[in-house]
Amino acid sequence: MSPRNKRDVTDLHRQLMDRFPHAFPKDYDALRPLKLGIHVDILQRWPAVDPVLLRRALANHTRRDGYLLALLHHRGDRRYDLDGQPAGTVTEAERAEAARLLEISTQRGQTKAEQVRTHQAREEKRRKQRAEEQRRREEKARRKAEHERREQEIAARKAALIAQGITPESRSEQKRRLAQRSRSGFRPPAASKPTVDRQPVAPAPAPRPERLPERPGPASAPAMPPVEFRKKRRFVPPHEPGSS
Repeated sequence: MSPRNKRDVTDLHRQLMDRFPHAFPKDYDALRPLKLGIHVDILQRWPAVDPVLLRRALANHTRRDGYLLALLHHRGDRRYDLDGQPAGTVTEAERAEAARLLEISTQRGQTKAEQVRTHQAREEKRRKQRAEEQRRREEKARRKAEHERREQEIAARKAALIAQGITPESRSEQKRRLAQRSRSGFRPPAASKPTVDRQPVAPAPAPRPERLPERPGPASAPAMPPVEFRKKRRFVPPHEPGSS
C-alpha cells in the first residue's frame, strides 16, 4: 500500500469513528467484535463511501491487536452492529484464528522492536564515529594552526636578525655545519661557567699530628776495661852534707 493509500485509509477510519461511535469507539480498550458483513450496513447508511477503501479500512480495523483481544476476551460471545446492538456470536474457530493472528502480530512486533533496537545501536555507533571524526578534524586543524603560528614566529625572528645584519642559519644548515666540524676534528671551546661571588670560607684547622715514635739512641760503644791511674811521686834525694 502506497503512503497515499495509507493516509486515505487512516482518514476513512477516523470518519467511521465519527459516524458510528458504537461500532468504532475512539477508546482502544472499548473495542468490541463487529457484526459479520457490517460493510453492507455501512454502504447502506453511507452510499458515498468508496467500497474498496472501506474494505481496506475494515481489514485494518479488524486486524488490530485490540480487536483480536476483544474477540478472545470480551465478555460473552456477542457481536455488535453499527448501533451497538447484539448481532451474531463469536465461534471457537474465530477465536482460534484471532489467537493465531495475535501471535503473528506479537512476533512481528518483537521482530520490529529488535530491528528498532538494532537500528538505534547502529545509529549510536555511527554518532560516536562521527563525533570521533569531528574531534580528529578539530585536533588536526589545531595542530595545523599551531604549526603556522610557529612558522610565523620563526619568520619574524629571521626578519629581525636580517634587520640587524645577521644572516640566520636554518636548522639543516646548522646540522651540516656541525657535521663538517665533527669530521674535521674541530671542537668549539667550552663555554666558561660564570663565576659566582662567594664568601671566603675559613680554612679548616689542621689536624694535630700524631705523636711520632721515639727514635732509638746511638748504639753505645763496648765497655773498656777499667784503668787505674796512680799519681807519680817525685823522688827527692836526701840532703847530702856539704851541700848548701
